Amino acid sequence: MFNLSIYTLEKTLFKGQVESVQVPGPTGELGILDYHIPLITPLTGGKIKVKKTLAKEYEKAEEEIIEIKKGFLEVKPNSVVILAEI
Repeated sequence: MFNLSIYTLEKTLFKGQVESVQVPGPTGELGILDYHIPLITPLTGGKIKVKKTLAKEYEKAEEEIIEIKKGFLEVKPNSVVILAEI
């Protein structure tokens, strides 16, 4: 699990612990999991897919989808920040 924050200029779209996140990168989909290498990259238009942390192991992970026009992604140890235009 890691902390994910998704911001626009106007508001916070998402903030919390997640299992994974998939984002639309300039060369295709980019998946981020725990302990991903540090990274800063632009994002293209598309869908951010957030797989939320499970309350219990036997439950199916809930997925949230956020449509963006463009943005930037920063991956740091144990946290990911996305600045997006929607």
